[in-house]
Amino acid sequence: MQEELNQEGLNQEALNAQQPVETTADVAQDVKEKTLEEIIAELEKERDAFKDQLYRKAADFENFRRQKEKEAAAYLKFAEKGLIKALLPNLDDLERVIKNADKFLEGNPDAKIYVDGVKLVHQKLLKTLEQRGVKRIEALGKKFDVNFHEALTQVPKSDVAPDTIIEEFEAGYTMHDDVIRHAKVVIAKEAE
Repeated sequence: MQEELNQEGLNQEALNAQQPVETTADVAQDVKEKTLEEIIAELEKERDAFKDQLYRKAADFENFRRQKEKEAAAYLKFAEKGLIKALLPNLDDLERVIKNADKFLEGNPDAKIYVDGVKLVHQKLLKTLEQRGVKRIEALGKKFDVNFHEALTQVPKSDVAPDTIIEEFEAGYTMHDDVIRHAKVVIAKEAE
């Protein structure tokens, strides 16, 4: 039995001699290589995450900038619309002066120069408003439309189709296709 044990020990030693022996340096090198590869992989993964985060932040900032630009433009449009609404009664006054100028000129021919001045101011104001996107709503002779007109009253008329505008008390205006003041009108209805 002793012999068998000795034989097994010899066989084991022979097996060990045939297999290459890994030294401590070889084991350390394998660990070191794996560690470097793992570190590189982790760093690349971290880099990719930071790049992704950077791109997302840049996109978020661009969206924020665009939103603020839209808000600023909307605010300016709102403020401009308010100012123009406030100017419209002055435009109405100029139009009344021009409409009644002939009565004024009958007894005072020297006043023509003043009336011409008022007409020039009126034309200049209309041109400025037009440049800002303001347009007068055409009403007279048109079919009544609640989107653009405000009916003050109805008058029976047999020579005009019902719901046709026959008189305009106050002009209406749009600004960039938005109604800023409805035209105040009188519409025809069927004669009884």
